[in-house]
Formats: sequence, structure tokens, C-alpha cells
Amino acid sequence: MDMYSTEIQEISKDGFQVVSAEMFQCSQRSAAPSMTLWFNSISFNKAALIALNNCERVRIEVNIEKKMILLIPVTAKDKDNVRWMKTGKTPQARRIECSPFTTLLYKNWGWDKEYVYRASGRIVTSDKKVMLLFEFEDKESWKFGGSTKEKQDG
Repeated sequence: MDMYSTEIQEISKDGFQVVSAEMFQCSQRSAAPSMTLWFNSISFNKAALIALNNCERVRIEVNIEKKMILLIPVTAKDKDNVRWMKTGKTPQARRIECSPFTTLLYKNWGWDKEYVYRASGRIVTSDKKVMLLFEFEDKESWKFGGSTKEKQDG
């Protein structure tokens, strides 16, 4: 049928199913806190900063067995503090170079160093302290490099 034809073809709707509107109401990626790991660095989105009230420094704790990373707001006095914000007028996350850390994670978690991995985070508490938990068992990943972004499952 010529798409410019004035005749409209009648079809049967047999076999079609309604797609629930809920399937299209996914929260935007930027709305949820997220952590991204490259083979040599890590980064967080703005939602992660906001979730921890734009604190300047965090302590990073890892659970190797459960593939979890915990961010705990701390002060500069904490000997293991990491500055995770760029300095400036508005709070912005920065990419943190940390090859020793990410190399260890990639090795222990059996990840391919040519891929980038991202997990969403959620606010949790422990000892009445608010923290951000990222569970990398449920992650998204893609091949790193230029315009090549091949999605990898799980």
C-alpha cells in the first residue's frame, strides 16, 4: 500500500494486548541516586549528592561478597574521607580517579575492564546515620569507548 494513498486499510486487532501505562512511568535515571564505575574511577550523579544533603565528604565502604557499596557522610577529620564534590557555587559530583579500588572491585566481581557499570542507590540508616547504599548485583553495564555502547545484561 502506498503511504500517500487515500484508502486506509482495515486490520484486525486480534493478538494485540494493551501495554499498561505503568510500563512508561519509570523514574528518570537522574532522579535516583546512581554510582558509576569505570576500570580506573568512580562517579556519582547529582541525585546522590542531594540524597546526602550535599555533604562535601564521604567514607566509602564495600561489601565484596554482596557486591554493595555504602557511602557515609563524614567530615574532613575522618581519616578515610573522600571529597566527592567539585568545588564551586553549585554542588556537583566529580569523577574520582581510584585505580587501586576499582581494579580490586573488577577483579573480585569478575567484571570486564572494557565495560562501565552503574547501580542505583537508596537511602538507608545504621546507628541513626543516613547513608547511601548501591547494590551492584543489580546493575546496568555497557562497553566503554567512543560511540560504542553495547548494553550487557546483569
